[in-house]
Amino acid sequence: MKFSDRTLTILKSFATINKSIVLKPGQVLRTITPEKNFIAIANIEDQFPTTAVIYDLSRFLSMLSLYQDPDVEFLENHFIISEGKLKMKYVYADISMVHAAPEKEIAIPSSDVSVSVKWSDLQSVIKAAGVLQFSEIAFVGEDGKCFLRAIDSNNKSSDAFGVEIGTTNDTFTLILKTDNFKLLPQDYEVTLCAKGVSLFKGADVSYYVGVDSKSTYKKGE
Repeated sequence: MKFSDRTLTILKSFATINKSIVLKPGQVLRTITPEKNFIAIANIEDQFPTTAVIYDLSRFLSMLSLYQDPDVEFLENHFIISEGKLKMKYVYADISMVHAAPEKEIAIPSSDVSVSVKWSDLQSVIKAAGVLQFSEIAFVGEDGKCFLRAIDSNNKSSDAFGVEIGTTNDTFTLILKTDNFKLLPQDYEVTLCAKGVSLFKGADVSYYVGVDSKSTYKKGE
């Protein structure tokens, strides 16, 4: 089989989340951080025929880049990557060597905040967090409006950068670590649960991101 450009783009992005990945039969890619606080799930157009464990995903992708239009054959314990007279063998890793993402569906306990976020707004706040050297981004509800802000929750008097993204009747500060914002560039429907998890759902990829325990939420009247 040949990997589509979109599948390769997703795999390159997933390599920044976890150096390893388990390819399962079907058309879904999953990965998880070693800390297990960030899960990514993507629907792809390619169909994987069997399970293959890749220990070093970046190295595997670099091997594919040696070819113009490689064919990847899934065998019992290795890939054969070929194009014309060129051929390469890549041996699967043992599943015990990698952090594999869970197969079961992830349920969010409650949908406390739901908001649409444009990629341009998200990108601006992530960039501001880097400039300000902040390690956190927060969804903030106050005065009937919802904001996305780069913050330092340990310093209430610090600088802040934010953008208004919606309206709300609730009062909240739901904090996420900037290290977990390894997202593909697209708009997202965001569902936040004050009890510890959030969902960023895009066109072909979904991310489950841990919500910091310092977060606060109060439902409006």
